[in-house]
Amino acid sequence: MTDLSGKRYVDLTGADAAVILGYRHPAVVEAMVRQIRDFGTAFASTLSVPRVELAERLCERYACAEKVVFHKTGSEGTAMAVRLARAATGRELVLSCGYHGWHEWQLASELFGYQQTTGVVGFGYNEKALGRMLEAFGDEVAGVLVSPELLYFDVEFYRRMSALCGRYGVPFMMDEVYTGFRAGPKGVHGLGVPADVVVVSKGLANGHSLAAVMGRRDIIDAYDVSGIQGTYTREVPPMAAALAVLDVLDTPGVYGNAEAMGRRLADGMRDVLVGEGIPNWVGGPELMFDVVLPSDDLGWEIYRTAHEYGVYFEDSGTQLVTMAFDEAAVDHALSAFRKAVRQVVVDRPDLVSGSGGELTQERKLDFAEEAFGGLLRDDERTNMLIEATIEQVVNRDRKVKPVLVPAQD
Repeated sequence: MTDLSGKRYVDLTGADAAVILGYRHPAVVEAMVRQIRDFGTAFASTLSVPRVELAERLCERYACAEKVVFHKTGSEGTAMAVRLARAATGRELVLSCGYHGWHEWQLASELFGYQQTTGVVGFGYNEKALGRMLEAFGDEVAGVLVSPELLYFDVEFYRRMSALCGRYGVPFMMDEVYTGFRAGPKGVHGLGVPADVVVVSKGLANGHSLAAVMGRRDIIDAYDVSGIQGTYTREVPPMAAALAVLDVLDTPGVYGNAEAMGRRLADGMRDVLVGEGIPNWVGGPELMFDVVLPSDDLGWEIYRTAHEYGVYFEDSGTQLVTMAFDEAAVDHALSAFRKAVRQVVVDRPDLVSGSGGELTQERKLDFAEEAFGGLLRDDERTNMLIEATIEQVVNRDRKVKPVLVPAQD
């Protein structure tokens, strides 16, 4: 990126993961321009040739996709998934964990517990909690919605979660807004995790606004009865952009090269931190790896300082590599990171503690709870929260209905 003063930066935010190929990718620019110039933007009907072609491509790409519907953003995509599941099953409760967007019901997903006004039960990525809740009231659950966190949980964790939902006849829904193209070419679902619904958005149209909700036919077919609408779901240029993105991503060698750059960067950042005596935990998929430090303040200070050396790191610690990265970009990022870490070690010794190596288990558990609402301790407090939440749901006033449940005939 280049700022108004002409200073250039290597970007590791990927526009908050919206960009997967790199900025101004020629194939995407050409697809957008051609669509607007030759055909137009939005029309009287939701149907268009690019829309149908994109739906077909996604159905071919993702194992769960019998049908696909579209909206504009990830927040709207996950909201659609919940509306569709509720309409298809006739049930009101949603078990959820992770960040799914900015709407009120979605924010409830980040907290462990039951929010009756939205019908959301947050279970904090706690496998024991999920099992106990499904056992207690699984026949009232419209779906389980999860944002994969791959630093803490391997693929087998999500396979077990999917199997548990299948045992109770509850749709397993994956919010792959972030991971759908970064955890691999087909996301976590493509790594062998069965799902009934998958939502993708970031990266799908390389920075243009588009979300896809795909899954079982009976769930997606609840679109009309669930009352989902939106004038700008008719906008065609992002569909054309997405088709160009898929063409590039499916080019042999594209993913392999980007993942190699991600590994080079992650390994280099870990080596810098260890060399300066800073405990750290670096891991996760190569295109969206995490860097966890002893404190958030230390991370923010390092990334702020690195900005002065020409790198825009993601200050949450999740670094997002695009297909445009080459060795020169990685080496520049590592040089800036090394300079920033050394400067912070000298200027802010109050933020630096311990000797090089992995973080303590306590810090990892605290970070999980702070960053994505992961309640991962197996202790008395956690067990009490699980049982108290189950009791609250089971004994709730059933006359109070969540505002998001569609009207049933």
